[in-house]
Amino acid sequence: MMWRLLAGLDAVFLFIVSVIPVPEGGPEIPYFDKLVHLCEYFLFAWLLARAFRAGPRAFRNAWSMAVGYGIAIELVQAMIPWRSAELLDAIANAIGAALGIYVAKMMVKEEVRRP
Repeated sequence: MMWRLLAGLDAVFLFIVSVIPVPEGGPEIPYFDKLVHLCEYFLFAWLLARAFRAGPRAFRNAWSMAVGYGIAIELVQAMIPWRSAELLDAIANAIGAALGIYVAKMMVKEEVRRP
């Protein structure tokens, strides 16, 4: 129950930070936003995987949900004048989600090995 609540709260957080205006200025670090996308969707997919821990199908479903959510947010951003949708953002989301699922799988394997 706790993992589902955390995943839901993270989904709300992702939506909010994805639709609010982004302040202009600040340091220009190339591709920093892609790293942020990767990290956020790593966490989101990991939380989803923890919420739906029921075998290989759950991991696939968690990844699909995270990637689908990321694509949906990009589509929403395309309709907001102060935001923009980018294919590279969606790719960073998918890679981050895949890494989150991988870590969740490794954690489950480790839990199974422990007596």
